[in-house]
Amino acid sequence: MFRYLFAAVCLLILLTTSLSAQSSDRLAPIPNVYLDCGSCDISYIRSNITFVNYVRDQDDASIYLLINDLPTGGGGREYTLIFSEIGPEEGRMDTLRYVSSSTDSNDERRIGLNRYIKIGLMPYVTNTVAVRSMDIFYEAPETDVSDDDEEIEDPWNSWVFDVNVRSNLNGQSSETNFGFYTGLEAERTTHTWKIRARARGEIRRRTLDVSSGTLNINRDWGNYWQMAGYSLSDHSTIALFTSAQFNRTNNIALHAYVAPAFEYNFFPYNEFQERRFIVQYQLTPSYRRYYNTTVFGKDSELIMSHELSTRLRYDQRWGRIDIRVSGMNYFHDTAINRFEVNPSFNIRIMRGLSVSLSGRYRVINDQLSLEGAIDPDDPTNIISGGQRPTSFDYSISFGLSYTFGSIYNNIVNPRF
Repeated sequence: MFRYLFAAVCLLILLTTSLSAQSSDRLAPIPNVYLDCGSCDISYIRSNITFVNYVRDQDDASIYLLINDLPTGGGGREYTLIFSEIGPEEGRMDTLRYVSSSTDSNDERRIGLNRYIKIGLMPYVTNTVAVRSMDIFYEAPETDVSDDDEEIEDPWNSWVFDVNVRSNLNGQSSETNFGFYTGLEAERTTHTWKIRARARGEIRRRTLDVSSGTLNINRDWGNYWQMAGYSLSDHSTIALFTSAQFNRTNNIALHAYVAPAFEYNFFPYNEFQERRFIVQYQLTPSYRRYYNTTVFGKDSELIMSHELSTRLRYDQRWGRIDIRVSGMNYFHDTAINRFEVNPSFNIRIMRGLSVSLSGRYRVINDQLSLEGAIDPDDPTNIISGGQRPTSFDYSISFGLSYTFGSIYNNIVNPRF
């Protein structure tokens, strides 16, 4: 009797061990990842994160990774990483945010982004065969920093400045072009305030030898622009815009205005990366002075206009939709107006097939600075790039992409 009992116990132990071994071997295969990021160094990511398979079509993926980025107030970039598990049912979804400093090089930025991609992928690979070859490392900070420490002291009070200068010179036997550009930008961004200002200008001179002699063309321009926005809530913002500019090509000796504005986002601002539906209204009293008398017989004028604009944008797994519409007119004459629509679509139709369409159409009835004493069809005016009367302009772009072949996209070969 004891012998049979001993044999039964041994058989039970062997069966349990076998089942345990089989259970440990039933790990899921290495996950397939579809990476959707227009600004990433894709080759670098694929070369350094090798514990997943990369596929070129999301129908073959088990993980969809969408990465969006926006500039930060300090001159850096904020990356939003959205991990979605693809399957017959709604799976896991996680979101991470990585902020790079304005002083980071491109290499430092992509190293930091890669680290966050690895962290975000961890929950999706723990039950796959990839976990057998993985380890976790933690590098302790040199000093113990707690959340109770004092706030970081910023002597610049969140202000960031940028100064740039550039020049160019080119020509040929009968033509010389010279340009000198300079600009100053300043920005301060907090959770409540967003202040931006810029001053830019350019000297643009062109010398052209024609049959009647030498034609000297002056296209100098300059402008100052500033915006101060205050957050009222998670959906609304008020702002004040100020500007002053001149532009010889457009016959503007001075155009200055101070304009209050209001913006409302139907979606919370923290969802700005994925979706936004924004409506803006701006009221603009302005003073305009011209180099030459306009077609309206004006040398200067004080007028008021208002503008209503809206923008709807979705960045989702199925593609991107971005539609902007705006309309503006002047109070003293509603026939002087402008209407503009800018649609942009990039839609995934089916496996491997995507279509893109973008365009712009503008109804232009506000050429207030158009010169009255100059014939727009005069060759000299055409060569100098002067304004030409028009009631509309448009542009259209259409694209179709179809990809087929191997579903995998893991190999990186940098040769040639």
